[in-house]
Amino acid sequence: FSGFDCDSDPCQNGGTCRLAEGGGYRCDCPGGISGANCEIDSFNECDSNPCRHEGICQDKLGDYVCYCPQKHNGKNCELYDPNFAGGVGHPVVIRKESNVVYQQDLELQRQQCVHHQCRLKRGNAKCDEECNTYACDFDGNDCSLGINPWANCTAPIVCWKVFMNGICDQECNNPQCLFDGRDCEKSLQPCNPIYDAYCQKHYANGLCDYGCNNAEC
Repeated sequence: FSGFDCDSDPCQNGGTCRLAEGGGYRCDCPGGISGANCEIDSFNECDSNPCRHEGICQDKLGDYVCYCPQKHNGKNCELYDPNFAGGVGHPVVIRKESNVVYQQDLELQRQQCVHHQCRLKRGNAKCDEECNTYACDFDGNDCSLGINPWANCTAPIVCWKVFMNGICDQECNNPQCLFDGRDCEKSLQPCNPIYDAYCQKHYANGLCDYGCNNAEC
């Protein structure tokens, strides 16, 4: 909808101008923003304490920034970056070949977060599936009983992207990153066919058979 009142584009910060009944206009504002022209920050994004590793949160209009300590980069200071000197956190992806695709996907997810007004929904004790993504802060943990399984994972790669992909990623092979979905565990080879039948027959007979004394048999 447009008209004389909307021609001047009065709605700020992504607001949509619509003609009001009886004349004039009204602005439909994005989540967290209010005011006649969407000029008021009505939601403090820092209330949920999004900055990790003792980062300092600064509220902005419809957004926030984290001032992160050394070696902790990322939007929420959640990524270990040995080259980061400290300051405003930015998304970091170490694997160059997937950087462009990952950044595009993350930006698309963030746009969906705004569209679904996920900042207003998180922490409401209800699982909103449309907000249950990394970019949307996992719906404030509403979908996981207050537990973010990756909360303590600070690996330099995106471990939830390579989780259980059949390839061992040593950076993720630790308790904090859920052992890379056990991708680093060696698969057992079949028992030597020479011993297989014998070992099955003599299993747990109280005698040590050296040909059977291995994990495969």
